[in-house]
Amino acid sequence: MVQAGYLFKDLGESLTQGLSVSRYRDNGGESEFIVNVKDLEKLHIEHDLEQIKLNNTASIQRYRLRKNDVVIAIRGSLLKSSVVTEASEGSIAGQNVAIFRPKDLKQVNPGYIAVLMRSKWMEKLLYTPQKRSSTTLPSIRVSELRELKIPLPEINTQNQIVQLFLLFESYRELTLDALAARQELTEMSLFQLLDK
Repeated sequence: MVQAGYLFKDLGESLTQGLSVSRYRDNGGESEFIVNVKDLEKLHIEHDLEQIKLNNTASIQRYRLRKNDVVIAIRGSLLKSSVVTEASEGSIAGQNVAIFRPKDLKQVNPGYIAVLMRSKWMEKLLYTPQKRSSTTLPSIRVSELRELKIPLPEINTQNQIVQLFLLFESYRELTLDALAARQELTEMSLFQLLDK
């Protein structure tokens, strides 16, 4: 059963925009891993992250990611979101993403929020003609995200949705690998024919 929509802000401990990296960039600073929109291709953030030297002041600590945070694209490519795992924990969220930190993991599966943020339902909600102009780079303000009404099924249903999405993601990856192998085989065959 799906419970009536909850305001996004009520489901989280916090929902904030990431760090403006250019403001803290410092070639003499400490290297930090940065999570940007390009890192949100899969449901879980991999550790292949860009490293930037930052002036490590106490003020950047609030942008440090924790396990189970959901990182959401707010500029450029909306409908991208991923969950922070142990591998990416401690990295810094960049300025084109928002950080959603769930309040209660017994009520909200972070993976469900990430899947929902990638869904056609969310696309329909975010891309209504009144809300977005096609002439500008897609973006959404964190204040708009906070006010979104999020449908919240029971936790077991959320878990099933996440597992289904992960299966699809694995299948998609296997299919892309098979296509790449087929293309390579075709190209090798063509080169062998041309070398005769």
